[in-house]
Amino acid sequence: MPRQNATPAEPAEPAADDTAASPMAFTLSGRVEEGDVRRAREVFSRVLAHAHEPVLFVRTSLTVAPAHDPSGQAEVSLRADVNGRPIHAHATATSLHEAIAITADRLAARLAHTSRDWESRRGGHAHPSP
Repeated sequence: MPRQNATPAEPAEPAADDTAASPMAFTLSGRVEEGDVRRAREVFSRVLAHAHEPVLFVRTSLTVAPAHDPSGQAEVSLRADVNGRPIHAHATATSLHEAIAITADRLAARLAHTSRDWESRRGGHAHPSP
């Protein structure tokens, strides 16, 4: 049965420029170390600080396959509520460190897509003719 560990939103040592942290909960499965949880919290908090809307909550799942599992994979799944809009980022890699980095990159891309005026950036709005 997976081990569940819901942790508070703020890191143990909040950064000086951290004005408001979003609630962040973690579900851990396999041999996930506390350092991995701290790293994931720091990396995802840094990415979410660039959200253009309030981040209401973040749920993250960190999974490491058992040593006897032939896949030997680590998996990270992040679900966030950004002002009522669900955002999901997921990655599987050979190490948890790599899966966290890939998930952070995917999260940043999804946040960019949800930013204000995304349609005009991708050509969705007609521009007036000169």
